[in-house]
Amino acid sequence: MKRAAPTPWNPSRTATARVKNPLPAPTHCPFCSATVEIVSNEHIYGRAYGDWPWAYRCTGRKCHAYVGLHPFTNIPLGTLADAPTREARKRAKTAFNPIWESGRMTRAEAYAWLAGALGIDNVEECHIGWFDVQTCQRVVAACLKLAKELQP
Repeated sequence: MKRAAPTPWNPSRTATARVKNPLPAPTHCPFCSATVEIVSNEHIYGRAYGDWPWAYRCTGRKCHAYVGLHPFTNIPLGTLADAPTREARKRAKTAFNPIWESGRMTRAEAYAWLAGALGIDNVEECHIGWFDVQTCQRVVAACLKLAKELQP
């Protein structure tokens, strides 16, 4: 018998097994305590994006927090983020990605370095998508410091 197409309510077992360090599905918003629902990302962006257009979204009216899902699963890509958190994460990724994209380090080595720089003991818990605004600011500072140290 053929298995039904994956949805967040019927996720792919194979895709779910690929996620190495899954976060639990959010039930309440950390910003306003409202409940959280799964929606098509069309409700966030005005049109659907990607092959897996699903996100967890806060049902509250003020914070507009959301986070996408790992493809073909119901596992969040990170923690819910309001606008300031999303902006901080973008700045952190902009500062961090050149470290491994330059070829000086692999992506895994760069995350190991970042975990050490932030004092995170378990590198598997070092994900920019899990960070709050203050931790993202620390990411940017650590990356700028490293860039300065690597200058000839």
